[in-house]
Amino acid sequence: MPIDPSEPAQPQNYAASHRGRNSYVNSPPVPEGKGPIYKAFAFWIYPFTRFHRIPVFKRVWLYLTFMAFYSLVVDIVVTRNFPNHLFKEAGAAGYTSVILGLLLVFRTNTAYERWWEGRKLWGQLVNDSRNLCLKVRTYVPTAPGDKAELGELVVSFAYALKHHLRDSQASRSLPGMGDVPEGVKINAPVYIAGKIYEKVLDWKNDDLFDGFIMIQLDPHLRSFMDICGACERIKNSPLALSYRAFMRQGIALNLLALPWYIESEFNYWMSLPLILIGSYFLIGLELIAEDIEEPFGKDGDDLPLDTICGTIETTVNDILQLNKSQKFTTSFRKPRIDPLKETKANPI
Repeated sequence: MPIDPSEPAQPQNYAASHRGRNSYVNSPPVPEGKGPIYKAFAFWIYPFTRFHRIPVFKRVWLYLTFMAFYSLVVDIVVTRNFPNHLFKEAGAAGYTSVILGLLLVFRTNTAYERWWEGRKLWGQLVNDSRNLCLKVRTYVPTAPGDKAELGELVVSFAYALKHHLRDSQASRSLPGMGDVPEGVKINAPVYIAGKIYEKVLDWKNDDLFDGFIMIQLDPHLRSFMDICGACERIKNSPLALSYRAFMRQGIALNLLALPWYIESEFNYWMSLPLILIGSYFLIGLELIAEDIEEPFGKDGDDLPLDTICGTIETTVNDILQLNKSQKFTTSFRKPRIDPLKETKANPI
């Protein structure tokens, strides 16, 4: 795997098995004696037997522990001080839960739209990188090494954009970044995109192609900055602060009130599953929305930017035959395995 010294080395070295640099999740053969019926039931069983591998559960379990303890305290208080079932009108809690659920659906949908837009933008970057390199290989009559230099800049743009969106510093060893003064902070994707434009303009000034070919290349060149700007818009424009605070206040107050209504109708051990299930979904949906509304991080539910950058590098290398000694990254995040499927990672 290519090397970007700006990223710390990982204990596992994924480079050796990632020379194709695309890591896919491949389905192994169905175990002997386990056919369609097994797969049909496993589809529903895995979400319960592998729930600890779901990214949001790593954060929600602490809240569930607090709710279990809080419910125990409420049960003791209600049993000792309110034997006449003062809080027996559980319908009030149900009514507020319905309203809160509708607001939470809007919150989740809004966050998912941001995640999906980010995925489309990076998918567009993959396509424009391929198209630009294919047209350069076909239309520009220059030395293969000269074309490979542009391909390296295209790959560098993807890695630089990943660093930019994660607020990390791209290494000066990336192609196109070598002449940046030490200690000077720049917008790395913009800087490298300028280098790509300069490279194409040099070819144009050398009369290697005419204006018609430039018209063919320009949409792909321009799309780099369009994608960068759109990703910055997603990253720098979170959901309104007042709305996020209002939702969390509503969830917290609803969950704090819930045991007071349920404990009056049932004993602790009968009401606890109901409380924990309601808490799991309300808190879980809020945490999921919080994760995916900024989709460029490193959490399990964020976009796999490392894999997408590896895809761009692999394809550009296939098209323009990059310098094999050129390294772009020191590490490659292990591909995520879907815990809801009978799959395993199999890096190529």
